[in-house]
Amino acid sequence: MNAVGSAEKKAGRWALLALLGLLLASPGSSIAMAQERDTASEAVTNLEAYAAYKMGQFDEAREIWEKLAEKGNTTALINLANMFQQAQGVDENQQQALGYVRKAAELGDSRAQYELGMAYERGVLVERDLNQAATWFEKSAQQGDVDGQFALGVVNATAFGKGLKEITPEQRQQAITWLERANAKGHREAKDYLVLLAAKEPTH
Repeated sequence: MNAVGSAEKKAGRWALLALLGLLLASPGSSIAMAQERDTASEAVTNLEAYAAYKMGQFDEAREIWEKLAEKGNTTALINLANMFQQAQGVDENQQQALGYVRKAAELGDSRAQYELGMAYERGVLVERDLNQAATWFEKSAQQGDVDGQFALGVVNATAFGKGLKEITPEQRQQAITWLERANAKGHREAKDYLVLLAAKEPTH
């Protein structure tokens, strides 16, 4: 690439970085943005990788995220998982994607904990295990993740797959607690489950 082309590429990158700094992410994007857990320098580097990603420069974005992932940056791990899941700049590899998610979850990322819980809940690439799903949902929920809170509420509301009729008093209370928290944060479906639980409340 000549000097002019390189300068234009750099100018375009910085223009996009400036825009991303205001918008953070475009609607519908599956790429994760930096969390408070990221250091300031890691957040900036993640933003640079995201800019490269949005410009279709997947190899460059992946290289940046791989270096961050080696340092234990969970946002980078999640984004690498998305790239392998969606075959963006790499061959599709669902197992490798799940591996990145698991590592981020084990490092304490609430987003990854929720996603790993969903893998166990659905039996995707792992044996279906609602107890394992609930374990990861709870880790996510305890950190305030609204999706984790909702998912944990639903697992309890459905008596860990046995059905609403089999729910125990403890599971009912757990379901109400977490669904109320999710509802307070604006989760669209949480209120519907709370209404359902109220309608099925046992009479004495």
